[in-house]
Amino acid sequence: MTTIRSEIEKHLHHFGHSLASFAKLSGLNRGSLSAILHGNPPKPISLGQLDALTEAFGFPEGWFYTLYIEECFRDSKVSRRRVEPFLIRCAIMGKIDCIDETLNRILEYPKQLDLVFSVAEKLFEQDRVKESLAFYTVVTENESDNFSERLAISHYRIFKSLQSVVDMEEKLRAVITFEPYRFRLAEKLALDGLLKLANISFTLHKWKDVEKFADELRALTNGIYNEVLNKLRNGKRSEPLDLMKPLVFYYGHGHLLKAVALAKQGNYEDAKKYTAGYADLSGFELLEEQDWVEVESFRLFAKANSFTLELLLGNTEILPLYVEFLSMNPDEILPGLITILESANRFGYAVQDILVRFSQEILSFERFEDPINMDRRLRLNYQLAIYFIGQELYEKGIDSILQCMELSITMNNGKGLLQCITLLEMNRIHASSEQLSDFHILIATEFSRA
Repeated sequence: MTTIRSEIEKHLHHFGHSLASFAKLSGLNRGSLSAILHGNPPKPISLGQLDALTEAFGFPEGWFYTLYIEECFRDSKVSRRRVEPFLIRCAIMGKIDCIDETLNRILEYPKQLDLVFSVAEKLFEQDRVKESLAFYTVVTENESDNFSERLAISHYRIFKSLQSVVDMEEKLRAVITFEPYRFRLAEKLALDGLLKLANISFTLHKWKDVEKFADELRALTNGIYNEVLNKLRNGKRSEPLDLMKPLVFYYGHGHLLKAVALAKQGNYEDAKKYTAGYADLSGFELLEEQDWVEVESFRLFAKANSFTLELLLGNTEILPLYVEFLSMNPDEILPGLITILESANRFGYAVQDILVRFSQEILSFERFEDPINMDRRLRLNYQLAIYFIGQELYEKGIDSILQCMELSITMNNGKGLLQCITLLEMNRIHASSEQLSDFHILIATEFSRA
């Protein structure tokens, strides 16, 4: 049977090394090397010693790793001191086979999930998020205590890793899986989890869910806020808040997301009330010097969203002011144009001059590939299609539908795709043969993927 020690002995003989010469070459103590190879019982090999041996032989890093797995399970026990660094190194090096075999062995022993969770957390702390996911997944699949903190944290870490995913179906599954664990987290993670649930629900256009998570975010934020204030007013010492973002950041977003969700459901007057809730956060009592950046950001958001609400209510008199606002705030141009087109399509007025004014910006939107802006691009093209068709600019309108379809397929957005197909079929008579050909190619692409 080939073992790690038999392989080391074989290569020592092959290269003509004595223990003394190899100890000098590898930098290991001769006595330690002798105890590893000839001790009774043999001394366990640490990962650092194994890497030193490997380098001294001139072999690639990880050469002996498949044989080292047995070293981690000596005397029918799991050696955490050896297994943990070994799994971390294997994850970093991409040695999936070694990881799978080691994890399968670990799971044969009771009460070893804590070791797997520890490996996941250490990889996460090293910004090895992708590498950590396999270990978090093992925890979620094998944890028997549904209320354990490590289970909730594992679900949170997996959920957070999916925030850059554009596939709508995958995002929906992520929300459904993580949602039950959102209140089983420490406040620091619960705040962040609720914010991300609301943001992903926003991209899914699930406005009731956005509203629900925004309400929960405000409730949790207010609870923390009031608790800290009560301690300060009673002369008690309050420990600094260990949060990922300033508390005012979560407070403001709780109001902002609630306002947006209400507006998307057509409840504009109530949306105005919540917009006022984050328009001026200068009275927030726990502001640090660096938090004023957030206060100013929310002031800007509130101004932009106030314009949005007025336009959606039909107040077109503010349109020139809004256009100037967008010109001064380029990051607001994409969502701003969506609002302008929604209003124009609803109330039947022309905005061709505005589209010309921002024509270069519209072309530049194609570079956006993050989930939120991909969704905005889709909505912009859909509104452009409706607008151009309404203006009898059919070629431009159908081109916009085709762009919207392409984005819907990329994002696996079935509802968006269906809306585009319906709109094109209603205007098929105005489509050129080339446009119809592109339409059929996109349909074929979607069906082949399904």
